Amino acid sequence: METIEAELVSTGEKYFIQINDEPEILIPVSEDNANTVKSVFNALIRRLRRGPFEIALKEAEKDLFYHVATEYLNQLNGELIEVYEEMKQYGFVEGEDEGS
Repeated sequence: METIEAELVSTGEKYFIQINDEPEILIPVSEDNANTVKSVFNALIRRLRRGPFEIALKEAEKDLFYHVATEYLNQLNGELIEVYEEMKQYGFVEGEDEGS
């Protein structure tokens, strides 16, 4: 399983998990925006078509936002594994020639 590096970044008073992949993905940590989260999840699902991956957060100052980001990624990684398995079952991943 591939590991994609992420880091906690801030712009002013807003904090984001920046997933360093192509394209780069920003997940808001300090605000609640359902449309942004939906767009991020859609981008991650598209990325799953190339194969399973997990997101690992780079070490940073262990403040409140770091702990929130760590927990967020732990839950997200679990969900991504489940989604990948379902995508694989239905033939939605690239390079899967074997049937279920």
